[in-house]
Amino acid sequence: MSPIAQTFELARRDFTQRLKSRAFLLTMLFTVGIVLVIGPIIALAQGDDEARMIAMVGEQPAGSEQSIRLQSDLLEIDIAIERYGSLAAAEDALAAGDVAVVVNGTSELIFNEEPSLQLSAVISGGIANAERLIIADEMGLSGADLEELLFPVQFSERTIEPEETEEDDVKQVAALVGLMILYMSILIFGQFVMMGVMEEKQTRVVEVVLSRVRPTQVLIGKVLGVGLLGLVQIVALGGALIFTVTAADLADVDLTSIGIRFLGLLIIWYLLGYTFYSFVYGALGATISRQEDMQGAAMLPVLLIVPGFFFGQMALVDADMWIARLASFIPVWSPMVMAVRSTTGDVPLWEVLLAIVLIVLTTVVLVRLGGRIYRGAILKTGQRTKLSAAWRSAND
Repeated sequence: MSPIAQTFELARRDFTQRLKSRAFLLTMLFTVGIVLVIGPIIALAQGDDEARMIAMVGEQPAGSEQSIRLQSDLLEIDIAIERYGSLAAAEDALAAGDVAVVVNGTSELIFNEEPSLQLSAVISGGIANAERLIIADEMGLSGADLEELLFPVQFSERTIEPEETEEDDVKQVAALVGLMILYMSILIFGQFVMMGVMEEKQTRVVEVVLSRVRPTQVLIGKVLGVGLLGLVQIVALGGALIFTVTAADLADVDLTSIGIRFLGLLIIWYLLGYTFYSFVYGALGATISRQEDMQGAAMLPVLLIVPGFFFGQMALVDADMWIARLASFIPVWSPMVMAVRSTTGDVPLWEVLLAIVLIVLTTVVLVRLGGRIYRGAILKTGQRTKLSAAWRSAND
């Protein structure tokens, strides 16, 4: 069997072992299940925004219904109007939840529980305008006089800063979710690599494996196997997120294109970030052979990745902020920061390509450094091996 085939066989072994573990399957089902129910919940909540029914009873000025509708359009409130034959029937509909308010003549608004200031403003303003129209007609005022009477001043509106659209809000949410997924996935699956290396060293399985393959092949195989497992989870979570935001059915937002772009960026930056950190975790895992030493050994990658999470949050506020822009080129942070910037803003292609080239080159260096430390420490059992001692032992 060729060295490449041996490496892929080692990767397949690690992938299947972790995939069959009950802890991974339960975690996967739980997280994907939570994501899948978010969309329907949002959709149900949006059902509260349907037209609010206004029940009208008794006598109101002529044109009141039309005037109320005009007033609701001005205030951007969706309403529907239905006229009832008696106050008792209207109150029964109100108690049953079929209507939001009962308009009793021109003197009384009846609500079921809490009064709505918005509906009160729409109804009172609409009826008042209808009364003004009747008075103006009796006075013989012209159409221009009526317009000046009802709408004396009209302003044009503009903003200095571009107005945020609903699509911008969706991108912000997607970027935040992506940042959290990247952060947690890199940490979790990086620690899986460390745990796998430590367990094989502790049980001396690695000694049997090393009798047939080179140490670097073992490390690369483990990184590939666990990384593929992480990719399965990323795709599952990303697909669930696309489904759940599509189920929310937000108007005027192309959720499909945003979702596909989001999932593509998530996969690319997960692969780059995980590969970078997994060789750090793998090398550190070779220096320990006891479970109690894991927490201390895992602190170095955590200290490296945590600032990237905060820089990513800065990029959420402003994708062109100088510190976020600088952090998006530094390999230890670029997977999270550039992912956020690419989702929320229009990042030039050369910046994305430069960040990718920098992290790939740094990862190549880490493969050589991590492989050397792994080779020098993997067969040393007992106390934790210092990095300097592992480096020197690699020459023996």
